Amino acid sequence: MENELLTNIIPKKRKPFNSLFSTRNSEGFFKNLIGGHLINDDEKFREFFRLNRKQFNFILSLVQEKMTKKPTLRVPEPISPEEKLALTLTV
Repeated sequence: MENELLTNIIPKKRKPFNSLFSTRNSEGFFKNLIGGHLINDDEKFREFFRLNRKQFNFILSLVQEKMTKKPTLRVPEPISPEEKLALTLTV
């Protein structure tokens, strides 16, 4: 019984870092779709997010501080608030 309790209390080892995440800045959703296709096309940006760029930036200004994560050793390049907002709006 005590062993079961200790097993649930002691954190398990983390999984190793997957290389999939290291290519996010060059191959990810935000970089390819937003940075490559929608950033220069206001009409497509509006169709995709159902917001114009000014509205997107206004919402971002409201939540940016709370959505910003500081880099750590485990996550040296955390997901930016812009990416988080973009993903939230598309789900």
